[in-house]
Amino acid sequence: MSSSWKSYFKGEEHAAVYNKIRPSPPQALIQNIVDYLLEKLKSPLNEALDVGCGSGQSTKVLEPYFKKITGIDPSEEQIIEAQSKNTYPKITYRIGSAEKIEYPDASVQLITASQACHWFDLPKFYEEVERILVPGGILAMYGYLLPTPMWKEKTEELSGIVYKYYNIALGKYIPPESRMVYLENYRGDDFMKIPFAKEPIIRDESVSSENPGTVADIVGFMKSGSAFQNFLNIEGSAKASVLLQEFEKELMDTLGISAPPEETPIIIQYKYFVIMARKPLP
Repeated sequence: MSSSWKSYFKGEEHAAVYNKIRPSPPQALIQNIVDYLLEKLKSPLNEALDVGCGSGQSTKVLEPYFKKITGIDPSEEQIIEAQSKNTYPKITYRIGSAEKIEYPDASVQLITASQACHWFDLPKFYEEVERILVPGGILAMYGYLLPTPMWKEKTEELSGIVYKYYNIALGKYIPPESRMVYLENYRGDDFMKIPFAKEPIIRDESVSSENPGTVADIVGFMKSGSAFQNFLNIEGSAKASVLLQEFEKELMDTLGISAPPEETPIIIQYKYFVIMARKPLP
């Protein structure tokens, strides 16, 4: 993985915030991935690997489909957080690298990477994926756009505030890797030209999720991101605190609600995109 990820995803507190705030992938997205996998792979679904699993949101959603699932991540704090919340006997979490995966050849039917592969050394990751996947197995790399706070007729205005703070207030602090997901949505050749794939790459943008949340959750999402963590590292905690307070105040002023942010309910929409590539069958 890119060495810069360590600057943004470190510490027990950040791992806990990430686990609390970041969404689990919707089941419809996972079902679409599994359906594509089974179009040509007719054997029982035995094993899946989730690379860059973080605190486990993207690992546990695979549990209904596979007999064994492993989540790996280079962050010890994230793995500890994932393990502490794990209630599934079929799921194992361990520290691991996307560029050198400790798995035997042709052993896994599905490899996923959720909101993570922009941090990988992709040529090395693709080599490992090709080695580990069974023939007919697939790689699914997916992510989501910036969250949209939905509240009656205020949705467009609230979404504009999120966009403004991310792209303007934090704009020069956005790491290049994060731009690949939030602003480019993995449309570059590094993601759409996968060396081992002989079939056309599948890109699906049909799935979104709408989750109950609060204004405090939107602020927490911004706080958990690499752009804000970069701002915090460079500008210091005082300026970072002010930025979050201003962001929160603008959201609350737009809603015109006097309740505390953590008690102000909204719907949070996440729009997903997924790229799928199949290892050729013999």
